[in-house]
Amino acid sequence: MGIDATGVVHRDDGFESKATGVVTMTDTLPRPSPASLLAEAESNIQVANLDSAKAQVEQAMALAESLGDRFMLARAATLLSRVLFVRDEADQAMAVATRAVELSRDLDDRASEAKARAMVARVLLSVGETDAALASCLAALEASDACNDAEATMAATRELTNVYGQLRQWDKALEFGERYCETARLLGNLATESSAIDTVSCIYGAMREEAVDRGDLAAAYRHAAEAEWRSRIAMQLARQAGSYLGEATCLANLAEALSGIGRHQEALVLLDHWHDDPLRTTPTVASHHAHTRGIVLTRLGRDLEAIEILSRCLAQAPTRPLEITACRALAEIHEKTGDLRAALDHYKRLLTLSSQQSSDTARRAASVAAVRLETAQAHAKAKRYEAQASHLRLTNEQLSRRSADFQRQALEDPLTGLPNRRRLDELLDLERQSFSIVMVDVDHFKRVNDNHSHLVGDAVLRELGRLLQANCREGDVALRIGGEEFVVLLSAASDEGAVATAERIRAAVLAHAWTALSPGLAVTASLGVAIFSEAATKIELLALADQRMYEAKVGGRNRVVGPD
Repeated sequence: MGIDATGVVHRDDGFESKATGVVTMTDTLPRPSPASLLAEAESNIQVANLDSAKAQVEQAMALAESLGDRFMLARAATLLSRVLFVRDEADQAMAVATRAVELSRDLDDRASEAKARAMVARVLLSVGETDAALASCLAALEASDACNDAEATMAATRELTNVYGQLRQWDKALEFGERYCETARLLGNLATESSAIDTVSCIYGAMREEAVDRGDLAAAYRHAAEAEWRSRIAMQLARQAGSYLGEATCLANLAEALSGIGRHQEALVLLDHWHDDPLRTTPTVASHHAHTRGIVLTRLGRDLEAIEILSRCLAQAPTRPLEITACRALAEIHEKTGDLRAALDHYKRLLTLSSQQSSDTARRAASVAAVRLETAQAHAKAKRYEAQASHLRLTNEQLSRRSADFQRQALEDPLTGLPNRRRLDELLDLERQSFSIVMVDVDHFKRVNDNHSHLVGDAVLRELGRLLQANCREGDVALRIGGEEFVVLLSAASDEGAVATAERIRAAVLAHAWTALSPGLAVTASLGVAIFSEAATKIELLALADQRMYEAKVGGRNRVVGPD
């Protein structure tokens, strides 16, 4: 880990998991799970085996998609964007990270959303879109806070530390850096904790360089001392975790910090005692070590050795930022030693390299911007389709409701809410094998309207409808067929049962507190009962029930007349 040519906090890979060596698929797992594939990919990322990592993540995505596991698909997409980012494929990384955000948001998986948004921020920061990166980081932090997931919080705070470091807002960078460290410690992964502490160390290293530039040597010393003890702790944790690349990175940062507080010889001894393993190191880490050695030698006054080492760094630099860093250091050394021709040559080359880097960044930014524009347009189009679909759904629902309303109105009595005569006809047409009919008519209903008003009369009919429903059994149906006439259709009732039900209804009407509707109001009903087996047709059955109801009225009202 180190500070690049622009002073930005820069990790070699951006990952914290423990390195365990190159991972390859074996024949012992003919059908690995998406989760196991992602774990193997994480390990390959740590040792810079990016081709294998990419293949494993893509296999995990395909398997998750075939299984319909969208949660795992979102996780895999986030990891793929990280692999693509390390491979310097920023536009593809942005496209995949954006997809991961959408998948996570659709699933309401706030933890995965936080990690995906943090990845979007990392890509944006790499192409100079600092404001957009900050907005994405804050959205990631909001998502992580909503789900209280430690890994999600770590992803958000890590990127916020880097964004605020780029902005030179040191207080904010340190605030989120310390939160990043604390979250990493709680996770219990030593390699992760080492990486977090090393990130904060680099923030202090950048603060030291800024203090040197403004001539505040006291502040520069304080910041270098802070960087030194943090790098030392980070290196020890990486060693305990068995993370070779993590330890190598922390050691180079520690050497830089020691040199920053004047302990140049100690820094050089530290670098000398590092056992470099060509099979496990990466070009970036090797260049970092060589560059640090060159800077320390310069501060010791061993300029010729420094020039030799930094010249190799310049020739072998694996990335443009490292090439720029080596070229700037050489220009400054040649200027200090009085070799102005060499200094001028390197400054010219530095100008060319910086221009090329700006062009590279601009191209990457344009590619990322194109992805963002395409995504925004796709979102806008999707929203239009969604609005149209919503309008169609609303229209269909309204039509369905209106159709249902019309159907209900066609079969329902508007005053009482009971089914009407049309519904009675439908029920009788069902050709039920055994049922009875109770015809109910309010006695002297005209007197109710004349003596108490039509409003009270309507209230009597509504109340009678409720009484009928209350005294029906399950499967019976109460209906109003017109005026003050009601029907109760009894299912599977014997002669005695039908008459008994009718008698219960009559008694309930007589006993009801009608005076609550109007003082002095009393209501009774006459009922006629007909059994299914007594008539050949529904018309004859209704006519029989109506005839018996009429007999009840002639016989004195407030009574039930049924089969003899």
